[in-house]
Amino acid sequence: MTKPIHPILASYIPVVEGLAKTFGQHCEVVLHDLTDVSSSIIAIHNGHVSGRQVGSPVTNLALQALRTAKTSQEDYDLNYRNDTIKGKQIKSSSIYIKDENGQVIGSLCINIDLTHIAIAQSALSEMMAFADKAEEGRTAETFAPTVTSLMEQMIDDCLKKTGKPIALMQKEEKIQFIHLLDEVGLFLIKGAVQHVADLLDVTKYTIYNYLDKKDGR
Repeated sequence: MTKPIHPILASYIPVVEGLAKTFGQHCEVVLHDLTDVSSSIIAIHNGHVSGRQVGSPVTNLALQALRTAKTSQEDYDLNYRNDTIKGKQIKSSSIYIKDENGQVIGSLCINIDLTHIAIAQSALSEMMAFADKAEEGRTAETFAPTVTSLMEQMIDDCLKKTGKPIALMQKEEKIQFIHLLDEVGLFLIKGAVQHVADLLDVTKYTIYNYLDKKDGR
């Protein structure tokens, strides 16, 4: 014989199905009749999340929550971690249903299986991880629209490292500056030697001579 369902609880049965269909197969929605905790589930969708069905009992956590709700008059317990299902990461929320006298008679519970999301999040985090350029001694990559702008950016970066404008550089500082440009690969670009020679107001043969010197000597 089917036990009678309180009209207020019965009105929530379509809500259970609607929520489950809205949030998909990883979202279990359960309606409990808390007047009979030994067989409390009167409606459930996506029960594969917890392995339960209609007629299953209330959980131990639900019993504790029910006791608290009766004492504190809380209406809900939202977004708590539920580790009762091994191998799954579940986020749960429970909304208490009261009768016309304000007594808790049931609860609408939502259990979202975040396991697949956690796996995807881990994979995405790994894909989006960046190497620490400071530790690896890397220079920030420049995406220049033209080779001229690429050279100008590389020269500007090396100037920042020297900390002195070209006009104030002594010979030794110019030699060090040339070595910096060589280290970043500027002179692999066709025409770069002449371009730098023009900036320093020297001949390109002077640039080659500077390149032959080590450590500014």
